Order: sequence, then C-alpha cells, then structure tokens
Amino acid sequence: MSTNTNLDNIRKLHRIDCKLISMRKKHEELPNSLRKLEEAVHEKEDALRDSEGQLKTLRSRYDRKELELKSIEGEIKKFESQLGAVKTNKEYTAVLSEIAGKKADVARIEDELLLVMDSIEQQQHAIEQTRHSKKLAEEDQQDHRGEISSRQDEIGQQLRQVEDERRHAAAAIPRELLHQYERILQKRGTTAVVPVVDLSCQGCFMKVTPEVQAQLLKNDVIIYCKTCSRIIYLENNA
Repeated sequence: MSTNTNLDNIRKLHRIDCKLISMRKKHEELPNSLRKLEEAVHEKEDALRDSEGQLKTLRSRYDRKELELKSIEGEIKKFESQLGAVKTNKEYTAVLSEIAGKKADVARIEDELLLVMDSIEQQQHAIEQTRHSKKLAEEDQQDHRGEISSRQDEIGQQLRQVEDERRHAAAAIPRELLHQYERILQKRGTTAVVPVVDLSCQGCFMKVTPEVQAQLLKNDVIIYCKTCSRIIYLENNA
C-alpha cells in the first residue's frame, strides 16, 4: 500500500490541533475558576450584608416595642395614681378597667419582645455562620489564586511551544490543502480528521460508498466523507 505523505502530514497537524484545542480550553477555564472563587466571596459578602440588615431591622423593632412598653407602663402608673382621687364606684371601676386593659397590652408586648429577642439571637447566630463561611471562601480564594495564576502561565508557555510545533507541521502541507483542512477544523474541531472503521466514517457514522472504499485502499489522495466533508482514512493505514 502506498504512502500518502499529505495525509500523514494532515493527520500529524490534526493531532497537534487536538492538543491545542484541549490546552486552550484549559487555559480559558482557569480565569473562570478564579472568577468563581471571587463570586463565592461576593455572595458571602452580600449574604452577610443582608443578614446584618435584617438584624438591624429586628433591633429597631425591639427598641420600638420597648418604648411602647414604657409608655404603657407610664399610663398604668398614671391611672393607678388616680384611684385614690376617684369619688364614685363607677369611676373607680372605669379606672380599674383601663388599668386591666393596659396590663393586657403590657403582657402582649412582653410576649412580642420575647419573640423578637429570639429572632435577634437566631439572626446573630446566622451572621456568625455567614462570617465563618465568608472567611473560608476568602481563604479558598487566596489559596488558589497563586496556584491558578501559576498554572495559567505554565499552560501559556506550553501553548506557545505547541503553536510553534504547529507552524512547522503546517509548513509541510500544500497551501490549498491546508486551507481546506482548516475550514473543516473550524467546523468539526477534534473530529475534523477521522478513520473509517467497518466501512463507516467515525465522524458521522455513515457508510462509505464502494468507490470511496476503493480510493481509501489506494491511499494516494486526500479523501473527504461525502456526507459530512471530514477528511477520512482507513484505520488499517494508521
């Protein structure tokens, strides 16, 4: 079986391009990893601000209830002081009724204060947990920032080396064939050049015609799949 130099060179170039595609993907993913770490910190900061805002609202509510309680207690004292001055049973009964109503209000507000205090304690606990989570996120970001930056530089250097290797490999291919291959590469990526196995293109998995099979066996020209336009070759020629 004859040797197809152009096909050999195309396959070599495609192996390099597959490596470049993988390396570029990793190189692009690294900043995304750092960005996710930064977003995690920002999310914790937002959650902390929200929790602190809720705590401030609860404390403000507690303060208002306390003022309301003190005001009612003052009214009770005022009514109690009036008891000695009333002259009729009707007036005395009316003042006692007012005092009873105000004491009921006091009991209600005290219950509300207990509930608000319980909510404040829960919110304080939530804030401490959020602060701890934020600290862990910041530490995670700090730990990985240098590692990600170093890895990015390392892959960047490797990319430049492989790109140099690609330039040399591409120089061995006729210009028109190279342009045709690169158009297919742009569309098909890592499956731009595929073998034919059991008479099926391994890109689109369609059967090749007997005519194409005969051309593949001759191995003297570049063959394109009639269905998907990928460059194809016989697996036995690998």
